Amino acid sequence: MKKVSGLGEFALGQAVPSRDHAVCVSLPTVNDLVGYEKKDPKTLSAMRSGYPRFVQHRFLRELIRLEEKNSGSTGNQNFLFTNSKHCLDGLEKNSIQNYQIHERENYTWLQLPEGSKEAANISSFVQHTGGSLSSRQAEEILLSHGCITDRESISDNENPSQFARKIIAEVHGEGVSEDKVLLSSSGANAFYSLFQTAFQHSLEKGKSIWIRLGWLYLDTIETMELVSGKEHEIIALTDLSNLDQLKEIFSNYGDQIAGVVTEFPTNPLLQSCDLEKVRELCNRSNALLIVDPTMASPKNVKVAYLSDVLVNSLTKYASWQGDLMIGSLVFPDHSKLGTELFESTKSLICPPFKRDLLRLCEQLPNYPKFVEKTNQTLIQVVEFLESHPAVKKVFWAYQKGSDEFFKQMAGDGSPGCVVSFEVKGNFESFYNQLQMLKSPSFGTEFSLCCPYVYLAHYKLLQTKEGLEILNKGGISPHLCRLSVGLENPEDIIQTLQDALQGME
Repeated sequence: MKKVSGLGEFALGQAVPSRDHAVCVSLPTVNDLVGYEKKDPKTLSAMRSGYPRFVQHRFLRELIRLEEKNSGSTGNQNFLFTNSKHCLDGLEKNSIQNYQIHERENYTWLQLPEGSKEAANISSFVQHTGGSLSSRQAEEILLSHGCITDRESISDNENPSQFARKIIAEVHGEGVSEDKVLLSSSGANAFYSLFQTAFQHSLEKGKSIWIRLGWLYLDTIETMELVSGKEHEIIALTDLSNLDQLKEIFSNYGDQIAGVVTEFPTNPLLQSCDLEKVRELCNRSNALLIVDPTMASPKNVKVAYLSDVLVNSLTKYASWQGDLMIGSLVFPDHSKLGTELFESTKSLICPPFKRDLLRLCEQLPNYPKFVEKTNQTLIQVVEFLESHPAVKKVFWAYQKGSDEFFKQMAGDGSPGCVVSFEVKGNFESFYNQLQMLKSPSFGTEFSLCCPYVYLAHYKLLQTKEGLEILNKGGISPHLCRLSVGLENPEDIIQTLQDALQGME
């Protein structure tokens, strides 16, 4: 397996790997994090790329400039959607009236007044729902217009969709058929398309209550709020250690409950719940159970037999070389509730661009080996972190309090590649001195450290109320989420040791 290392110094804005479609970009200091979140021009000018749902890729920006040049349009903020359905949905959900839409052969171009509230709302919509044009598709269009002369070489595959769906079905385990796997342009788009469908089906059945179980990833939270609107209830339960609250909710609301959405384990605290108990409660009320096993990978976590639908970001683990946005939905054979949603979801989802799918097929054969290797490395890294006097808390799949539930689904020795931790000393000192790629994402061949709250919940850091929300969820503002790669475990540990010692 080819190796790109995440150990060493990386400049602000440096893309890793050094490829046109890299999804990771370096944010090496706390000042850089703040500058990025506050959209400081000096910080942003150093970043030619970024995580694609957060930062518009340069190929998209070049395509927009081409459109503006050809149309003579100026003074607008521009968005490129994979299809008109997602574009119109964004306009409707944000009650936007003042806009221009231009339909192209392979995409939809939306223009809004520059710097407007409407443009900011659509920018958030694109981030949370993943409906933007793929960088590889923009590259293809630019190539056809003669704006660029070269692109990456990707191996052909006679039937890439079937090839990918077969491996993804196998990775999820028994009870999953390749014809019940849907591929999407991103994990966020997979969930958005699924939840839109599930929400409509639940309304038709007279069910109006959704339960969010655990502290879930920001885009999942925002998508549920966006689709449900103010007139429908979402109950958020962050404490997974005791399901008495969940039992009480099912007891009180019964058949009004549409479903439960959870991650197994959760992001970023890697907590697992008693999923068998959750399944039992859902069965009593004929409620849907949607599970996302991305954090530890579906290769490790076999939860298909308890789930109605599984959501997975294939950007992590499956696309282990770190240059691809793609996702999947899996509808287990046993689930009638899941099967009911399949066709409607299929009609809504943004399928991956062909060259993205081909790139996935290049990496999938090594997906299982990558997971097995990082499982072994993470165990060694966790042992080091738990024994270090400068580390305050460690969160991983086998942490005390939820390890028994994780073991039920994954067995022993299969934690995935992610551990989150807090340091006792000065966070800024540790972060700035850490000689490792510091970036969003995980599940890549190169190790990286994500300053989770700064990148996912920066707004919560700005107010007393926000800090209280984080505290209630058990999440420190200075939580570090570490993803181990294929480097030598001893080198990863030494890199952490150096930063921890330098903090003292």
